[in-house]
Amino acid sequence: MKKIFVNKKKINFFNINFYFLFLFLFIFISVLFLFNNFNSITNKTINTIEKYSFNYGYILKEINISQLNYLNNEEILRYFKNYKNRSIFTIPLQVIADEISKNKWVKEIKINSNYKNSINILIEEERPFAIYDNLSQKVLFSDNLVALEILNENKEIFNLPIFYGINSLNNSKELYKNFNSNFKKTIKSAIYIENRRWNLKLSNNITLKLPETDIDKAIQKYEKIYANFSNKDLKDVDIIDLRIRNKAIIKYKNEIND
Repeated sequence: MKKIFVNKKKINFFNINFYFLFLFLFIFISVLFLFNNFNSITNKTINTIEKYSFNYGYILKEINISQLNYLNNEEILRYFKNYKNRSIFTIPLQVIADEISKNKWVKEIKINSNYKNSINILIEEERPFAIYDNLSQKVLFSDNLVALEILNENKEIFNLPIFYGINSLNNSKELYKNFNSNFKKTIKSAIYIENRRWNLKLSNNITLKLPETDIDKAIQKYEKIYANFSNKDLKDVDIIDLRIRNKAIIKYKNEIND
């Protein structure tokens, strides 16, 4: 059997250690120098950009905000107060967008610069959907079930339905799938009963007792009753019980409710 010998070059570990020590000291001194001079360099750079921008008209003069329904323009403009008449290139758009997006009414925000003198802000707002009343406070919720604000006891806003009962708001989207847009507008309040079914109070002050299932069919029954009753007759109706399939039990205001 042949023996194979491999020549191995002798390594001088002293030289390698010295090399790494020198490299470490060089990097350390460089970082220390840059750190101590960072603020000075940054300020000089910003001042140069500001001077160039001022000379050539690259100054923020105009801020355009998309049409807002619930937010106030001043709530958005205050984030740019310190940047008006400053270089368009030194405005931290991403930082500002992140701050504005913390507002619960802001669903999505886009900020674009023309890199000359104006900024365009496009905001998509959360849309108010309902009020949840837990009997101690009223909370305004969006259609994405974002808690927008706690309402003052005397504050009536948006003419929205009020939800009562544990888990009522969490199940509201599933409930609303059964209704067309016109019927949704007639709902004043919705009570989730024993975590399984609903009672609806309508704008005509009629209470609908809905079944646990086939809610859409129950609403169709109500609409047939509504179509066949005169306005005078409807004023006397207190409750329409739709819990029994193929039946509708009508209770009038002068009757004692169960």
